[in-house]
Amino acid sequence: MALSFSCCTSLSLQNHVKESFKIRSNKCLDTVKNTVKSTGISSLTISPHDSLKMGTWVKLICGASFEDLIDIRNLSLVYTLAGVDCIDCAADASVVSAVNEGIEAAMDIVPLRKPWVMISVNDDEDLHFRKAAFDPSDCPLDCSRPCEAVCPANAIKLEKGASLQGGVINERCYGCGRCLPVCPYDKIKAVTYLRDAVATAQLIRRNDIDAIEIHTNGR
Repeated sequence: MALSFSCCTSLSLQNHVKESFKIRSNKCLDTVKNTVKSTGISSLTISPHDSLKMGTWVKLICGASFEDLIDIRNLSLVYTLAGVDCIDCAADASVVSAVNEGIEAAMDIVPLRKPWVMISVNDDEDLHFRKAAFDPSDCPLDCSRPCEAVCPANAIKLEKGASLQGGVINERCYGCGRCLPVCPYDKIKAVTYLRDAVATAQLIRRNDIDAIEIHTNGR
């Protein structure tokens, strides 16, 4: 099933824009409802478990490191309407809440079966669990800033002052690594991390997670 429409949200990551989005959320949902009504999306009845057995199971991968709550909520809303069986996200309480908010918003529009919510965790270094990092004050003022241009997530923002300011927007960076080789001064590094086991256990106890994807080296 193909579904194409735009959720009305700004790509800006400033807090006041996020607050503005919250104020406009009802209007945005009305736009989505009207679009869904015009496309005639039917209700889904096949469970994710049955889809898995039939070989038709589809998962939306938000990213183990992607933590932009507005985008995650919107993606969850759109792909729930599109009929995915599972939404894979970072093992973070706020992220999981955003996924469930998007799912609930979709189910308020059309009577759908709920997709699984899956979190991704790791027990060692893994490319899915990393962020780009650099100190913008170390960058030359005349740098052409190819890192900004190449980032698919708009996760790097630099502004000129007495020195370059800004840097990586941590919640938007999902560790794709595209910025690493394009830096002409080799200033950008990849920082890997482990999800905290205690925090993950507490998250699982919330009862709004259906599955876990474990990235392990087997040790």
